[in-house]
Amino acid sequence: MSEPPEQANPDVSLWVRLLESHNLMLGQIRRRLSGSVTMPRFDLLANLAREDGQPLAALSRHMLVTAGNVTGLVDRAERDGVVERRPDPHDRRMSRVFLTAKGRELITALLPVHAAHVSELLAGLDVAERRELRRLLGKLRDVFEEDSIVTPPDSAPAHEDP
Repeated sequence: MSEPPEQANPDVSLWVRLLESHNLMLGQIRRRLSGSVTMPRFDLLANLAREDGQPLAALSRHMLVTAGNVTGLVDRAERDGVVERRPDPHDRRMSRVFLTAKGRELITALLPVHAAHVSELLAGLDVAERRELRRLLGKLRDVFEEDSIVTPPDSAPAHEDP
């Protein structure tokens, strides 16, 4: 019997393991927060708690979702009274998204709950292992941010039709 493709290549195996870990943690957090808020709503509110008054394009980039998705998310959050759009004072074509008092109260209550859930999920690693994992993942992120990994310009996407 041959080994699964991801085990034939240690780099692909690492990639799969990162994806599996991310998906498992995200699923657990989603379930644990489900009585209070959806993950997309939590992500929106947490992004605004870090930097209130972001334009939709910045929220889209920070949340790693399409502009259409963030627009719908903001529409629903605005309808529920947790965020509000305000015109940009320097560019009337653009609006910025701000937490309302209700939204700030909600995210202030949820952030420590979320942090506790994440700590529980990482409890299988000791402090030194968590520190080392954080360091290694930061190093990997820095490599990507430096644009060190560049796709050759003549390479075509694998999904292109002939």
